[in-house]
Amino acid sequence: MSKKLMTVLSLLLACVMLLAACGGTTTEETEGSEASGSDDPIRIGVVTTLSGSNSGHGEYCKEGAELWKEQVNANGGILGRPVEIVYEDNGETDQSYVNAMVKALSSDDVCAIFSNGYSSQVALVCPEVENYEIPLIAGCSSHALIESGYEYFWMLRLTDQYVSPAMVNACADLGMTNPAILHVSDSYGQGMADYVEKALLDKGMTVALKISVSEDESQFTPYLTQIANSGADGLIAINHQDQAAVVMMQVDALGLDMPLMGCSQYASALAMDTAGEAANGWYSLADWTCEVDTEEGKAFVEAYRAAYNRDPDMQSVCAYDAMQVIGAAIERAGTDDPKAINAEIEKTNGLKGAMTTYTFNGDHSLGTTIFMVQTENLSGKLTGIVNR
Repeated sequence: MSKKLMTVLSLLLACVMLLAACGGTTTEETEGSEASGSDDPIRIGVVTTLSGSNSGHGEYCKEGAELWKEQVNANGGILGRPVEIVYEDNGETDQSYVNAMVKALSSDDVCAIFSNGYSSQVALVCPEVENYEIPLIAGCSSHALIESGYEYFWMLRLTDQYVSPAMVNACADLGMTNPAILHVSDSYGQGMADYVEKALLDKGMTVALKISVSEDESQFTPYLTQIANSGADGLIAINHQDQAAVVMMQVDALGLDMPLMGCSQYASALAMDTAGEAANGWYSLADWTCEVDTEEGKAFVEAYRAAYNRDPDMQSVCAYDAMQVIGAAIERAGTDDPKAINAEIEKTNGLKGAMTTYTFNGDHSLGTTIFMVQTENLSGKLTGIVNR
């Protein structure tokens, strides 16, 4: 071997030794460093409306989620790791909702997702949720989704199957014997209207008129006139928040004089704020009221007002409580693995949220109570609590 070649080999050997001495790591050390991951954030997805005409829904939702995150991170996070919430804007169409959900499932590295989309939208994405095996907690209430048997889908609120009989009992207490039903035609509205009609008939009451309207309907005076002339002695209305506000205003303008019962959307802050004085007098079986009388609910209202200088809406408390359910499941699982989290959500038992207490009762509907309220001075006044 030539002297020159020996010199080159010596230099190369010295470089290798120098690199090893200056921080080179073994395969075992590298794997151990990646496995620890103690400082990596736990990422939870939220799919909500952050743009367009319904962006107010998303603003309330985001505020509720952020309030929970700030409280958790101020107390050391979960499993000693900070929590990060990843938001996806679902826009205003069904397709944009599907796109946002698929993006969250496939590219955001999240361990669980909350969404306050409509029941009809959530139904479109449940098959994808099952494919990705990432738990989704939704703020909708269609019992048909529960009956579909999805393993990774969870519903925060009481479903319409449980709410409808209680609503009918309240209508009877208000003196209704032959009410009219006005409902939006999507899966939520149709499903709840059918349950309400069945509960009315089971109670020996009759239905004066049952009217279905499209999601984009805004002219209700002709329908309300039909109801006024039908012999109905009350109105049961089932619509989403924006449409509920329009119904209340047009009922008021028409001077319809009969007991008025709305679904939970009629007691939402967004609907009441839009309808103004026309919202007063309406009854509702509402998922949320700021007059909640539990310690957890009062603490949430106080913290929310301090953080955002306004009252929380149903969208706010649903996001806040969904994060609590997810966070508790992560703690019990000891990991942010989606499958492990999903298994622990099924073990939810007696978790006290701001809105209600959450328990797995054999199906994937976790809520256990709902409020009876009457709107006075643009606020839902608590008149009673209905248990599942």
